[in-house]
Amino acid sequence: MNNMEKINQKLDALFEKWKKESLKNNEQTNEFGVIFTSDGLVYKNDTNIDVENEWEKSKKRVLFILKDQPTEYSNDARLWWRDISGKDNSIKQRNRELGTRFIHNIANIFYGLQNANPQNLLPIEQLSFDDVKKCFNTVPFALLEAKKQGGGTSITNKELKKYWDRYSSFIKDEINILKPNMIVCTSSIIYKRIIEMFSHCDIKEIEGHNSIRIIDEEEPTLLFCSFHPSAHKSYGEIYSGVMDHYRAFLQSEYYPHFFEK
Repeated sequence: MNNMEKINQKLDALFEKWKKESLKNNEQTNEFGVIFTSDGLVYKNDTNIDVENEWEKSKKRVLFILKDQPTEYSNDARLWWRDISGKDNSIKQRNRELGTRFIHNIANIFYGLQNANPQNLLPIEQLSFDDVKKCFNTVPFALLEAKKQGGGTSITNKELKKYWDRYSSFIKDEINILKPNMIVCTSSIIYKRIIEMFSHCDIKEIEGHNSIRIIDEEEPTLLFCSFHPSAHKSYGEIYSGVMDHYRAFLQSEYYPHFFEK
């Protein structure tokens, strides 16, 4: 059993419990059972990349928490970048090429978080498309859909709150399995709910930067509030929506030795 199987077994076991709870709550079903999006540590198309091993070694383990999958069906988000034999993989190729604003915005933020430092704060003008794409397709990251059941092209705040509150214990379990130390929340509601989830910890703030929190526990975690990646804003606005606050952290008293703990 390799490390990847270990983390996937933990996630899949959690998802089986989650699905049973969904059925109890009369969530939508199809011929395959309850409609449910599995997610977590994303596979790379290059099967030589051991994302589990790289994730465990990485000083920066970035988790993006999304709202929901905007379709009437659901699948395994861990496979959104990996080709499957005998299938039409055109959408997966488009994802690897950063072919949608949604994916491109996530990739820009991910690259910035991975590579910015106090000596190079990486304004968006310095980002190379090829460098961003290479980072996104080789360096491990994780996705978590707050609402596992597929939906429409948008989700109301009321519905998002309902699903979060209903399944918050499962969401917390998934975060604990993945053990990220950087969490990007793509909704202010998700951001507030995560702060509440870690209210037992010492949570630090940076003056003038309300969209970042430093959660100080056994292993410190950075929490960001981001615009949604599909928001009608420029690439620069969405990138800066996270990176302006990350730059403040990099230049703060909290940065030294943060990722070495």
